[in-house]
Amino acid sequence: MSSKKKQKSRMTKRENQAEALALINQVARNARTALSRHLLDLGLYAGQDSVMLILDDSDGQTPGAIAARLGVKAPTITKTIGRLAAQGFVRRETSPDDGRMLLVFLTDAGRDKIKAVRKAQRRTEKAAFAGLKKRDISDLLDLLSTMDANIATTLRATAASIDDETGRDRAMEEEGDLSPEDLIVPSTD
Repeated sequence: MSSKKKQKSRMTKRENQAEALALINQVARNARTALSRHLLDLGLYAGQDSVMLILDDSDGQTPGAIAARLGVKAPTITKTIGRLAAQGFVRRETSPDDGRMLLVFLTDAGRDKIKAVRKAQRRTEKAAFAGLKKRDISDLLDLLSTMDANIATTLRATAASIDDETGRDRAMEEEGDLSPEDLIVPSTD
């Protein structure tokens, strides 16, 4: 057995988990960096590809709908849409049904870029999964799905706990037990 394998076999479960999570984060960063480099060759910035692919799937969406599908905040998408519009890849139009609503559409130039964007994604995927068998990838998907579900459960529980605490704090403030200043959490910076 190599010394590296011996060293890993002596690691505790917690150390293995910490190392695995650090490696997942590193792989995600490296994959995004590799894709970003391919996208720069196309004149696109990181994140613009996702917006374009969503519009390719279903054109004429609101910035809020795009943000929700990507799991980001609306101001981030607004900035990305502005850049894409300046590059001529998307256009913004007022909704014919509601003049207050803005819809985003791919332009012909944007549609022409979609094939290249998908090719950049495939190049990144090919590099990431080189040497892995179909079964390895399937196992990895299962493991990552389980981890994602575990984290999502924890996030929901944490959000519910915060909501409960905030609700209790508001109730205590209304009863006169707390002042608004008591609700301010000191910064740890």
